[in-house]
Amino acid sequence: MNESTARPYCVECGGEAVMHRLTYISVFMDGILMPRVKPNGFTRWFASLVQSIECRVTPFLLKGFVLLGLARKVDVPDEKTVLLAKMLWEDATRRSIPMWEFRLFNLARNVYVAELPDGRSIAFEGIPVTKADLKRAPWMDDKAELKKRFRALGLPIAAGGDALTTDGALKLFRSLSAPVIVKPFTGSASRHTTLHIRNDLELLRAFDIATQLAPRAVIEEELVGPVYRATVVDGKLAATLRRDQPHVIGDGHRTVKSLVAKANEHPARSGPYFHPMQIDKAAERELAYQGLTPDSILKKGQRATLHQKINWGLGGTTADVTDEVHPETKELFEEVARVTSAPVVGIDFIIGDITRSYKEQERCGIIECNSMPFFDNHHLPFEGQPRNVAGAIWDMILAEGR
Repeated sequence: MNESTARPYCVECGGEAVMHRLTYISVFMDGILMPRVKPNGFTRWFASLVQSIECRVTPFLLKGFVLLGLARKVDVPDEKTVLLAKMLWEDATRRSIPMWEFRLFNLARNVYVAELPDGRSIAFEGIPVTKADLKRAPWMDDKAELKKRFRALGLPIAAGGDALTTDGALKLFRSLSAPVIVKPFTGSASRHTTLHIRNDLELLRAFDIATQLAPRAVIEEELVGPVYRATVVDGKLAATLRRDQPHVIGDGHRTVKSLVAKANEHPARSGPYFHPMQIDKAAERELAYQGLTPDSILKKGQRATLHQKINWGLGGTTADVTDEVHPETKELFEEVARVTSAPVVGIDFIIGDITRSYKEQERCGIIECNSMPFFDNHHLPFEGQPRNVAGAIWDMILAEGR
């Protein structure tokens, strides 16, 4: 790829830059073409009917496209197959469940067909789900609506809201307790997200960064602690992962710079999932916020964070903590699944100590939920025990047939 066609690097996007104008237009059009409509009984019934028909007919339509030569049937995962599907495929193979990928005009569409032991053929995009998905809350993937409903139910979320203008952003910011976080209204994935905001000037800069990707920006009180991803399958917590920003832990002797060099020797950082940490300008800014420099000697056990973003390309890591989740916090995750009526739900949650109840800790809460979570990270943690979330999903699918 030459320089004229390469996607430009963006420090605010991190290691996975997106096209700003295209993303902005997409978010803007979604807001116009897909206004929030409260579904009534008839619309819910009709949507369920359509989805039920699709579930029955789609596998035959896909097979028809293959027979007509308009599509290709891929029986073995290859370099075009997404990692998530490879995890599902691997577990399906262990269970002797035939699975294949549908590629229209040989283009990967993340669409698959599985032939179940009970005689059913199911087609799915990304993740297979049961018929219970027909009752999933339509607002689940809408961050603003989800937080509004969770707040009404007393579920823990960050205080805040969203703003369209700088005046609105400043008014909202002044009503909150600093520090706050600012991010695009939708589709962030840590892109164009700014933390540690304490004054009007920092707020205005962060608002400008966030609104490069979306017309509105979310402004919330900054929660305290690591970000965790809890994945609930069929109403039960299947796995919990701590998602760590690039960081090092002091030993009382070495500098931040030398600790980074030592950590980068870890074989898992050679790719393809995890990468070396870098001390760049963003890292120096984050260290300065902590009163540190690359040459600072950290006390034993002292943590130094290098970047605000949780990004594997910048040196972020993961750790499985499923067995450490406090029973009341586990109950909270499963309550979220009940409230959203989702067969599979990924919950992003910030808390200082996952081993203690969330009820005992301040500034902790749910960031967002996802009905199509990337659970592959549970299979490939940087630290800790891998968790077979794909297996839990197939267990759910097969139980429905029984």
